[in-house]
Formats: sequence, C-alpha cells, structure tokens
Amino acid sequence: MVSLDQCDLRRTVMLNPASKRYRVQPYPAPVDSAAGHAPDAFATPPSAPRRGGVITLTNTLSDTLERQMLFGLEARHIHTVVTKQTAGEVCDKSPLRVEIDTWYVDLPSTGAGCSHPPAPEPEPAADATCQDRVETRVVGDVVLGFPVKAMTTTTGGDDAETTATTSVEVTALEITRLDAAIFDIPADFQEARSPAELVPALASGGSLADALLGSTADGTSTAAPKKPGVTRIGVLEPLNRSERALPTRLLRTTLVGKFTGGSYEALALAGSSAPDIDAEAARLQCDYILVTELTEVKSSKAGKLGGLMKMASGGGPPKDSHEVKMQYRLFATGAPTSPRIAGEARASSGGFGVGSALRLAAFAGQMYVGMGGMGLMRGGFGGFGMGLMGPLAGMAGPGSMAGALFDPRTTALSSMAMSMGGFMTGMPGAPDPSTAEVIGVVSEAFEAVAKASEDKLEKAGR
Repeated sequence: MVSLDQCDLRRTVMLNPASKRYRVQPYPAPVDSAAGHAPDAFATPPSAPRRGGVITLTNTLSDTLERQMLFGLEARHIHTVVTKQTAGEVCDKSPLRVEIDTWYVDLPSTGAGCSHPPAPEPEPAADATCQDRVETRVVGDVVLGFPVKAMTTTTGGDDAETTATTSVEVTALEITRLDAAIFDIPADFQEARSPAELVPALASGGSLADALLGSTADGTSTAAPKKPGVTRIGVLEPLNRSERALPTRLLRTTLVGKFTGGSYEALALAGSSAPDIDAEAARLQCDYILVTELTEVKSSKAGKLGGLMKMASGGGPPKDSHEVKMQYRLFATGAPTSPRIAGEARASSGGFGVGSALRLAAFAGQMYVGMGGMGLMRGGFGGFGMGLMGPLAGMAGPGSMAGALFDPRTTALSSMAMSMGGFMTGMPGAPDPSTAEVIGVVSEAFEAVAKASEDKLEKAGR
C-alpha cells in the first residue's frame, strides 16, 4: 500500500500498486463549536436513560535526559505512561496502562503544517444502555519531535495481566526535496468504489495485517531466514467443521500470533495438497506443520436471572456464552503422514471483554505505533472494547501530544484502518458482535494449542 498525504487538498489517497486502484479519504471535518458540538453521550431521551461514568486517561511524559546520535541527528529519550482512572458508575471497569519509550529527533521545519482535525465522536448505539465519557489530560512539559524508535507495552484486560509489547524503528531517514509530481495519482490507476475493492485481502476474510504487510501463505510476504535455535511452525488455515460460519483466514493469523515468544515462531502456510503443503513448508524453512480443526461451536443466550444480576452490579448488558472444541495435529515437515503431536483443546466464555480483545488483536501489534496505533485500535478494534483509546487518536493537530507521539505522516494508514473497521462490521456477511465473541473464545483455545505444542516439543527434545 502507498499513501499520499495531500495537505493542500485536505485528503489522503491510498493506492494499491498490485491492483492499480486508489481510494480517497478526506480529512475529517472539524467540529464547529459555535454551530454545535459532538453528540453528547448522556443526552438521551427520558424513555431510554443511559448509565455511565467518566474515564480519564492521564498521559505523563518525562524526559530521561538520555541522548544519542541517530541518522546524524541528536535524539531525545522520552518516557510516556498512559494510565486509566474511572469515576462514577462506569461501564468499563477494566484496568489499562500503556508505557511508551520513544526516541525523538528534530526535522527541519518546512513552514507548512499538515493538520488533521479530530473527527467528532460517533453517536452511541441506539440500544446502548451504558455509555462512558472519556477525557484526557497531559502531564509534563517536554519537547517531542519525530519518533525514530519506540517500544510500547500495554497492560490491561479483564484480569489486569494481559500484556502486549511492540516495537517500531525507523531504519532509514533522508532529508531531501521531493518532486511534486510524485503526489499525483498515476494516470493508469482506477478509483476503488469500496475498501473491499482496494484491499481484496480483507474482502476475502484476511486480516488487516495480511492486507498491509502481506502473507507468506499467498506469496505477498517473504519469510526472513530462520535464526539458529528457533523452531518454525507453518500454520494452515483452520478447518471449520462446526455449523458456525467463521473467518478462518483471520483465525489463522490469530493462531500464528500465539507463537511469538522464546525459541518458537510461526508463519502462515497454504497449499492445495499434502505434497504442495510439505514443499511450501520446506521452502519457508518450517520444522513443523500445524493443522487445526474446529469441531464444535456452541452458543447460548444469557439467563434472565444472571443477566439481571450482572446489569444490577454495573457489569453492563448480559452477553451470550460460547463453547469451542477443536482438534490439532502437528506434523514434522517431510513426514506428512503421521502426526508428531495430536490433541484436543477447549475454551468457553460467558462474555467477551477487553482481555480477550487484546489477545485477539495481538496479531496486529506490529502496527500499533507505526500506523498511528491509537487510531488503529479505535477504528479497527473499537467494537472489541478498545474504544477508550479514541481520544488519543483525536489529538492529531500540530504540537499535540498524539501528533508527536505517533508520526502524523502515518495518519493515512490510520485513517484506512478506521475505515476498514467500519467496512468489516458494516458490509453484508461481515462478523456480527456475537461472531466477534466466538472469535475471542477461539483465540483462547488457540492459546492452549500453542502452549501444548511447545510443551510437548520441549519434552520430546523438539
């Protein structure tokens, strides 16, 4: 994907060189305080009262006073901590803490800014019975700049222990002047009528990571040489034998993300036959091939008594409960006839919360900062309980905290991620909220599959 940020025209153009398609994303219109303001989440008709409290995100910035030379420029080391506090009868009681270690440099000023006004907050859903108001505050007077290295650690979730760590680093930086013609849309490109037409990978059930970074399964991404001592596992698209329709390509990406620690790693794998799969695994230097099969998915509505008690205790509306069963087999590459490891995994859930959302979103972690991360989480996964990150995404003006923490030039990709979030939930056949809950439970089962596979390989000496 290529993004053209056309500040003078107040728009971003996304281009797909492979399909020679482009799509225009206008900058959001600023909210006119004189004419009106963003919809008030608490201004609801008396017949449909909504509960809710106030969530305050405090962003504490501190200069470590460490300096180093990067790309011939002096870089400053800034530490940022985002904490969440609640007041009143809040709907979202889950804890959240984000720590960001970033190195910033100063780039020559062109005298012209590229301001992206924050988009107005969307109106709450008509059936929402609980809606929090999110406020932000910044503590610390530090000089930021252009980020060249960043390490982000997010801790939160229902159990307050779900942690995701991501890193982004600029590998090349050149200060030069560009020909204005490179910002023109190529004459042989055609405008895409929808995000699906621009990014076919999403329309066919792939993940945002597949669409933007490519996939080793379809050849749009290449695998780095395997490091010594690392066991590489090729993950096939899960077989869905259940009666529930699920996005299996997205599930494969989720399962790949479970093998990210220690001496194990995984790649997406595909093939039309056993010999083809085995040959592809050998080409990608995979030691093993993982086959998973969803055998059963059961869903049941929340009981009336339990649901009423949950709402009375401030837990929000009741959610369906789901049970998932799956079988898995691990084959050694070159020996596709008899599995080295086989087993069954189960997972169940009475509800889907932020903890499950973080685990579900882990596969996109590498884009968390590099794509204007807060905007991605807000738009791409807002339906999975990450909506509280929205205010950070909104502060994108020159000199603002978010505009400096996250490179404003990545707003184009962030905008596309947000539009894809709406595309994924709004298009015919897209996953409904109940399916999103099931995906969260499947993700839990995948965690068990990955852990069991690693443990059994360790015992067998790999």
